[in-house]
Amino acid sequence: MASVRALRMIKALVRLGFTVVRATGSHHVLEKPGCPRISVPVHRGKALKEGLVRGILKDVGISEDKFFGVYY
Repeated sequence: MASVRALRMIKALVRLGFTVVRATGSHHVLEKPGCPRISVPVHRGKALKEGLVRGILKDVGISEDKFFGVYY
């Protein structure tokens, strides 16, 4: 899996129908009807760890192929 930046992940999730509910501190919270609310940590200059990215995608039911289709 390629390295994933937090802000780009948020933009990709928004393209997939999620909305940013709030951005408090270093975390952005997104939601979509029918999916659990998710929190994405945003730390400038750092990529998200692979396990975290896979966990978020699993929680919201999005395949890696579909995610990376809108990520780039």
